[in-house]
Amino acid sequence: MSLIDLPSAKAHLRVASDYPDAQVSVYLGAAEKMAAQFLNRNIYADQDALAAAVAAVPAALIAAGTAYDAAMTAAESIDDAVAKDAAEEYASYVYAEAQDSARRTRAGIVIDDMIRAGALLILGHLFENREDTVVGATVERLPQGSRAVLQPYRVSMGV
Repeated sequence: MSLIDLPSAKAHLRVASDYPDAQVSVYLGAAEKMAAQFLNRNIYADQDALAAAVAAVPAALIAAGTAYDAAMTAAESIDDAVAKDAAEEYASYVYAEAQDSARRTRAGIVIDDMIRAGALLILGHLFENREDTVVGATVERLPQGSRAVLQPYRVSMGV
C-alpha cells in the first residue's frame, strides 16, 4: 500500500483525475522505495504501523537466526567443497539481509511533509523523464531537489 494516495500524486503531476492509475502507481511505488533507500530506513504511514513493525523485529531476527543455523548445519553435510562454500555464503547473505531489514525497521520513521515532498519530487522526475537519455535539451540538477529535502532524515550514511 502506498504512503501517498493516488489523487495527491496525480495532483502533483498535474494530470487529470481520470489519467490511468496504473501509469502513476508504478512510478509512485518506485519513488517511495527510492526515498526509503536514500534515507536508509523504512517509512511508515503512522506511529502505530511503525510500532507494530518494530515490535516484530525480535521475532524476525530469531527466525532468521534459526534459519541460518539450519542452513549452516545442512551445508556441513555437503561433500563438494565448492557447493558447501556456496551454501554457507548464501546462508550468511540471507542472515545479513534479515539484519539489515531489522536495522531499517528499527530506524523507521513516520512519513511527514518533508518526506512526502521528497517522494513527490522523485515521482515527478520519474514521470517526466521516462527515458535513460535526453536529446536536444540542456539538463541541470536543481539545487533544492529531493535529496535536499530528504537529507535531514538520512541515517547510516556509511564511510
